[in-house]
Amino acid sequence: MAVTIYINDDNTATFACPKCQRIGVKDLTEYLQRKKSNRLKARCSCGYSYEVFLEKRKKFRKQINLLGSYKYIPENSNTPDHTGSMSVKDISFSGIRIKLKMMPRFKIGDTLFVEFRLDDANRSQIKKKVVVKNMKGLSAGLEFSSPQNHDSVLGFYLFN
Repeated sequence: MAVTIYINDDNTATFACPKCQRIGVKDLTEYLQRKKSNRLKARCSCGYSYEVFLEKRKKFRKQINLLGSYKYIPENSNTPDHTGSMSVKDISFSGIRIKLKMMPRFKIGDTLFVEFRLDDANRSQIKKKVVVKNMKGLSAGLEFSSPQNHDSVLGFYLFN
């Protein structure tokens, strides 16, 4: 099983050996420029080798499968509002990835309102205004409209 390593803004990454827990920071600039793959082999000074998956995302993503709903209010007042059901597939501080049951009426750049409950002990309700950033078939990437830096419920959920 590969260990996920997050790449910092300065193209460095912190490696922690799964066997001896030694920590090391490596500059990956040269590797990132010539390799397309985001998997590599790492060798610790203790001699242990392990596979590493390089995560280039800026924010940590947590894989989930939660049911929820969305509401699309078109800017054109002649078009009626549309609501639908969704499954939230992953979540981060900056947004969510959703899976829809049917082709959506919204498109990239549109604003939606989403609502779902986390699977934490409190079944915390999340209600957010989001912008559609990308779409592929029935899957859509949504970015939260307002910064989540002070959302303690979301922060606690992501790192537990």
